[in-house]
Amino acid sequence: MIIYIEKKYLDNSITKKILAKYKSAKVLEIDNHKNIFDKSIAWKRDQNIIIAWANNAILEAPDWYWHKWKWYFLKNSLNCIFDCKYCYLKWAFKNNDLVIFVNYEDIKKQILELVKKREGNETIWFYSSDYSDNLAIDNLTDFTKEFIPFFDSLENVKMEIRTKSVNIWNMLKLNVSKNIEIAFSLNPLEVINKYELKTCSLDARLEAINKLLDTGWQVGVRFLPLLEIDNYQEIYLSFLKYVRVKLDFTKIFSVYIWWLLYTHEDYNKMLKKEPYLDLLYRLEKVDDWFYRESRVVRDFFYKLFWDMIKEQECNICLDK
Repeated sequence: MIIYIEKKYLDNSITKKILAKYKSAKVLEIDNHKNIFDKSIAWKRDQNIIIAWANNAILEAPDWYWHKWKWYFLKNSLNCIFDCKYCYLKWAFKNNDLVIFVNYEDIKKQILELVKKREGNETIWFYSSDYSDNLAIDNLTDFTKEFIPFFDSLENVKMEIRTKSVNIWNMLKLNVSKNIEIAFSLNPLEVINKYELKTCSLDARLEAINKLLDTGWQVGVRFLPLLEIDNYQEIYLSFLKYVRVKLDFTKIFSVYIWWLLYTHEDYNKMLKKEPYLDLLYRLEKVDDWFYRESRVVRDFFYKLFWDMIKEQECNICLDK
């Protein structure tokens, strides 16, 4: 492994923590992370770490993204330690190196600037794990220790941490925050084993959800992406029945459902990165812009989730 460090962050506390964990890694000083991260390399190679400064860690999310208020992406790290075959990060970046931005105080100032500019006291949401799985690398980054108390100090400013990890131990040591939602992505075991490599098992995720619920945290469930795998009707029906037994959906903060979707450009990039991925060849061309699962598949998932999760309002995004 190689650890690249921007020179100004050689003495950073997070840098020291990462170096202590990977004592045998080769360490190289760099001027700018883009000189490494923007180079196209073989995606399948070993993952290196880049420690860097985020110039603009906040991006406005699309209008349709999720909550009905203002929402932004929080880019405090890039790329993921997991290997989900369908993941959009495979086309979003030129290589698979893990970038960790450690200028936390600068990032907090960027958030505060947005909060100051809001109209009145409207609610603002920040999505912190769309470019990486923050919980999965929390032992390296101290993300939860740094940012959960920070968000807890703000009024009507929320953060979602989406994850396929069960690394909740730092969170259980913190005060429960009503400004934080931990959103777990769930899929059948067949999907996890074949397409979500290196991620935590379904039972482990369900156990982590219940531990957080028992201690008072707001927990969301994300059924995504819904996939047209072999025997998907039987598999997803059995999966949802199992999840309903394991979870009390009256306690779940929110439920969100999504399918597999790519623009034409992104679809072609995915084919280059994962040319043997069967899921890609089951999608249909919708129009001049998108590939997605067929109407038959989407209608099945519509009915399944409306019928099976009556205790909780679902945000089902299968068409618009």
